[in-house]
Amino acid sequence: MESFDIATLRAAAPYIYAHQGSTFVISLPAEVIASDALSDLIQDLALMQTLGIKLIIVYGTGVFNRHTLGVIKQTKMRQLQHTIGEQQTRLEALFSTGLVNTPMAGMKLTTVSGNFVVAKPIGILAGVDQQYRGEVRRIETTAIRQQLEINNIVLLSSLGYSPSGECFYIDEFQLAANVAASMPSEKLIFLSQEKALLDSRKQRLKFLNLNDTDKLLKRRKSLSKSMRTYLELAIQACVSQVQRTHILSCSQTGVLLQELFSHAGAGTLISDHHYDEIRPAKINDVGGIQSLIKPLEDEGILLARSTEQIERELDHYVVIERDGFVIACAALIPYQQEHCAELGSIAVHKEFQHEGHGTLLMEFLENKARKLAMQSVFVLTTRALHWFYENGYKKCPLDTIPVHRQQMHDMQRNSSVLVKSL
Repeated sequence: MESFDIATLRAAAPYIYAHQGSTFVISLPAEVIASDALSDLIQDLALMQTLGIKLIIVYGTGVFNRHTLGVIKQTKMRQLQHTIGEQQTRLEALFSTGLVNTPMAGMKLTTVSGNFVVAKPIGILAGVDQQYRGEVRRIETTAIRQQLEINNIVLLSSLGYSPSGECFYIDEFQLAANVAASMPSEKLIFLSQEKALLDSRKQRLKFLNLNDTDKLLKRRKSLSKSMRTYLELAIQACVSQVQRTHILSCSQTGVLLQELFSHAGAGTLISDHHYDEIRPAKINDVGGIQSLIKPLEDEGILLARSTEQIERELDHYVVIERDGFVIACAALIPYQQEHCAELGSIAVHKEFQHEGHGTLLMEFLENKARKLAMQSVFVLTTRALHWFYENGYKKCPLDTIPVHRQQMHDMQRNSSVLVKSL
């Protein structure tokens, strides 16, 4: 019997539910359209549409972008129109294949295109008339919504039309950002042939807030022009009420599905919200906390805690939540008379380890202890000695901690007592 990955499906189910009815704007550049990855990508987009996601796909030609300040003359305009026609035909043909080799192979997926973008000429720049080079005047959002409501996939080219009947070429990336802001859409997704955006440790940058994005643009001179464009437009989109912008590398098969339907994702998410914000635990978090600490209890790393005990001590817990999931937790139990506090139950989901969540929780609770006028923080641990050493903790005898806590100490675990002065 073939194996069926139940865990992956269960993990994806909340995302499937959350994305139903949402509108996503997908920027599909010419390099991706020309690549071997396009067929698989179209299959993934078709699957997303069948899961209830409303899709607006903005596709480009690749022959002109916002960094090439060239004049669009009539001859070039005709070439662009020809290229756009070929790309539209290819996209429509691929969507018409449905979800091949599945029970949904016969499903009819309808794409529509039209004069949804009202354009205006850029005019004269540096004394030169840009002719057929244009920019967005407005997006016909009502007409687009009508098509989305009847489950059509909307295809938008890089062309816009003026009220006087003229046709103008618009930067494809700027157009995608404008459409996402005008709807407004829940997500703006830039697909690229570039490699994933990495941090200084060569790890994928999973999340950036607007401040981090701005700093990255200023500090990293090695960013490519297209990546710089994506980041700049991500800031613009988020300021314009687009909840989240994603930058994904199509060099990875299934990148869209992994980014949208898994905890770990596959690209870089830019949002003006605090994605991994620490907050006090709530009663609904008890199950999530238990799921985090249970594997560590089974290994003897943490003391076993019943549901009732966690509920009684819930005021001491803080959590980090991502997309509705508790991905990390920790607790701080103060001993007022002894002017010290115990740091415990530090647990991070295995998919999010090595991202600094443990250190973030420790620093947060140490600051909380300072606000409570605690003079020191202690922890009992069997495994993470060196991690605590690196963060300023020192090994101390058992009688260093409060008598009440000494009496609860399980000698069989042979835990080390580590203390940090505040």
